Amino acid sequence: MSDVTVRCPYCSHEQVVATAGDYRPFYVNCAQCSRRFIAEPAQSGVLIYREGEAPCCSDPECRETEMGSSGDD
Repeated sequence: MSDVTVRCPYCSHEQVVATAGDYRPFYVNCAQCSRRFIAEPAQSGVLIYREGEAPCCSDPECRETEMGSSGDD
């Protein structure tokens, strides 16, 4: 695990959050405005998305759904 500093895309509040130590996107609840957004670790830093604006591969719920239904029936 590692810590990264992220800035809320809604209110610009800066906070430190823990990552899983890989490149999986995760949800962050802003400590200031309580809105949820997505943080995705990348090689050059952390990408930030508002909820509902991230591509499917960067949205943890969408990503789980897509990878879970890969046709292993």
